[in-house]
Amino acid sequence: MKPKPKRSDIVIIGGGLSGISSAIAASREGATVALVERLDEWGGSIGEFTQMPVDSPSTSNETFFRESGIFEEIISQLRVNNQEGTYAGQSRALTTLLKSEPKISTFLGYHCLSATLSTAKDRIETCTAINLQEGNEVLFRAKYFIDASNRGHLAKLAGAPGETGVDSIPDPQGHHKTIFRSAALVEIGKSTEPTHFCCPKWINAKWEKNSISARTAWMESLDRNLCGFHHLEWISEDSATPNASELCWAAWDYLKNRSPLRDLAKGLLVKRVIPLPAPNNTFRGSGDYTLTKKDLLSGRAHSDSVAVGRSPLCENNSLIYSSTGKLALPQAFEIPLRCLYSQKVRNLLWTGGHASCDAVTSLNLSHPPTAAQMGIATGFCATQCIAQKRLPRTLAKEGYIEKIRGQLAQINHRTSILPFADKANLAVRGTAQASTTWSARNIEELPTEDGIETTACLVQFPIITDKLETVRFLVSCRGPQSFDVRLMSGSNENQNIPGTCLEVDSVKVAKPGKQWIEFNFNTQLPSQSWYFMEIRSVQNFCLIEARNAPVGFNVQYPRKLSQVDGENQYSNYCPIPNYDPSPHNCPVMEIIPNQNIYQANEVITDSSRPYNTPGLWISRPTNFSYPEFIELSWTTPISVSRIDLFFDPSFGYNSYPHPQPTKCGPSISLIKDYKIYSTDQNGKSNCLIEVQENLSAHRSHLFEDQPIKSIELEIISTHGLDRAQVFRIALYE
Repeated sequence: MKPKPKRSDIVIIGGGLSGISSAIAASREGATVALVERLDEWGGSIGEFTQMPVDSPSTSNETFFRESGIFEEIISQLRVNNQEGTYAGQSRALTTLLKSEPKISTFLGYHCLSATLSTAKDRIETCTAINLQEGNEVLFRAKYFIDASNRGHLAKLAGAPGETGVDSIPDPQGHHKTIFRSAALVEIGKSTEPTHFCCPKWINAKWEKNSISARTAWMESLDRNLCGFHHLEWISEDSATPNASELCWAAWDYLKNRSPLRDLAKGLLVKRVIPLPAPNNTFRGSGDYTLTKKDLLSGRAHSDSVAVGRSPLCENNSLIYSSTGKLALPQAFEIPLRCLYSQKVRNLLWTGGHASCDAVTSLNLSHPPTAAQMGIATGFCATQCIAQKRLPRTLAKEGYIEKIRGQLAQINHRTSILPFADKANLAVRGTAQASTTWSARNIEELPTEDGIETTACLVQFPIITDKLETVRFLVSCRGPQSFDVRLMSGSNENQNIPGTCLEVDSVKVAKPGKQWIEFNFNTQLPSQSWYFMEIRSVQNFCLIEARNAPVGFNVQYPRKLSQVDGENQYSNYCPIPNYDPSPHNCPVMEIIPNQNIYQANEVITDSSRPYNTPGLWISRPTNFSYPEFIELSWTTPISVSRIDLFFDPSFGYNSYPHPQPTKCGPSISLIKDYKIYSTDQNGKSNCLIEVQENLSAHRSHLFEDQPIKSIELEIISTHGLDRAQVFRIALYE
C-alpha cells in the first residue's frame, strides 16, 4: 500500500478535547493543520468509547471557575448543537465545529504507525497513519507535531525521552507502594427472563479483592441506574491485574451471586464490554520542567505559564473515571511552557497527561478542561515557533514569553492565576462612562424563590469600601429561632475560600414566616475583595434567593446538601451545581454602606473574569427598548485598528458530565446584538461595526487604522437577560 502524502504546518495526533482545542487555536493563527484520530468519532476520553465526564462540580475552589476562550466555545457548541444529548450528537457537534475551520483537515479512524526522524534524531520529519477500514495510508509531513493522544503514542514512536511508569504512591510511613490498575466500560441491559451466572474458571480475579473505593463507586453507579453504562476500575498492589473482560466478569459474578443486589440483578445482562486506558501505560515525556504534585498544591507561579488547569487531586485510592477519593485543590494551578515540549525532539509538543510531569500530576492533567487549555497553548505556541522561526525552548525564555502570554490573553485564554497586565491595551489610558449602572437595590427587584432548607449556609459577596456596618438578609423561618453568624475575609492563598474570622454576631427572631434579619458589625476591612458570612441556626431556615443574580454574589450550602462528589478539606460548603448557562442564584440581601461595584470603569481593567472583585460593568434592568451603552474617551486622539470585547458567559455554571438532552441555547447573559461607534477628532460619529446574533463571549474586530477620541459600544439586546454585562474592552493600534 503506497501512502498518500499530506503536507501541513502542524500535525496533531489525537481528536479529544485537547487535540481539537489545539487544532482550532493553531488554525486561527493561520497555520494549516492535520488532525488525526484513531477512533471513528471525535471526543477522545469524553466520547462513547470511554465516556469520561467532561467535568464535575467540586473540581475547583474557584467560585467562578469556567474557562473562556476556545474551550468555552467548544462547550457552547456541544450544548447548542447536541440537543438530543447523545454521544453521536456530541461527535456530530464537534465535526460541525471542525468543519467550520477551513485550515483544518480531519482524519477519523487513522492509527499512527510510525514516525521518521531527521539524521540528527532531533526532529520528526514524517509520521504514517493507516485507516484499516478504508484501506488508506497517509504520510504526514509538517514543521511541528503535537501529541494529543491519551497515552503519548507519537512521542514514544519518535523515541522522545520520558518514562512509562506505574503509579508509585507514598503510604503513611513515607514508603512508596506500586499501584496497578485496569478499567472497563460495561453496558448493562434488561433480559427478557431471569438469568443466572456461573463464573468461568479462567477468571482468577475476585471482586472482593479490589479496592474499597472501586467497589463503592460501582455500587453508587448501579444505585443511580441499574441499566446503561458503568465504569469499572481495578486498583491493587498485585501486579496480576485483570484485563477488561476479566474485570467485567469478576464484578458480574459478585453482583449476580453475592451482592445485596443479586435479586434485582436476576433480570440484567451484560450487553457490551469496552476496554479503557489505565494510567499504568501512559508515557510521560521529558521537557525542560517536570510539573509535580507540590506545584499543584502550592499554586506555584511560573514565569512561562501558558495555561491554567483545575482538577481534583488524585490520591492513594482515587479512581480515574469517578470522583471517589479525589480531593479538591485549594486553587487552580499554572502550567509552564517548559513542560509542554520535548527536551530532545525539537518540533514535538504535547498536551494532557503525558506532558512532562510526575505520575500523580499526570492524572490531573488528563482532566478534560485542563487538557483542553494545554491544547490551546500548544497549538498557539507551535504557530509562533513557525512564524518566528524559534524553538519552543526559546519562546519559553524571558524576552519572548511575555509576548506569547500577551497574545494568548488577547484571545481570552487564561495564562496565569493573576490577571495578565496587558500593556498594549489603549483603553486603560481613557475614561469610561455608561448609560446606566446596576444598583444594590436592583437585587430586591429580581424574581425570588425559597432556597434550600438548612441549618447552615455560606454567603459570598464583594466589598470595595474599607468598612462594613450592616448586612441584612431576607429569610423564611418556621418559628422563633436564633441565628449566629461569622464574618470572614477571603483566604490569603485564594480569595474564593473563607479565611480569617473578622467578627461574629447573633440575632433572635420572635415569629415565623418571611422576614428580614439584620447583622451589625461596624468592622474595618483589610482590603477590597470577597467576604463571607457563615449563617448557622439550631432550627431549619431558608434564605430567600434571587434568580439571575449579579456576578459576585452567591450562596453555598453544606456539601451533602449540594450533592457533589469528591472531598474538599478547604471548605465545608459549595454552590448548588447549576447546569443551565445562566447566572446563578444569590440571597436577597442588603449591604451598608452601599457597594458601587459595577461601574463603567471596570471595563478598562486587565481581567476578563471575576478575580478579587466582580470586575465588570452591569446596566440597570431594562427591556432594551432603548439601547444601553458604554463609552470610552480620551483627552487626545489615539490611533486604533482593533477592538476586543469580553462579554459575560456566566462563569459559574457547570457542564453536564455526560451528554444530556437540552433545549438550552447560548448563555442568557451574552450580548446578542450590538454596534460600535467611533468619534474622530472633529467630533464626527461613525458606525464601525454592527453585529447580530453574537454567540461568543469574546469578539475581536479589525478595521482600518484611524485616530479616534471616543468609542461607544451600543448594546441592543442579550440572549435573554434583562441587563447588559461587559467584563472588558481593549483597544490596540
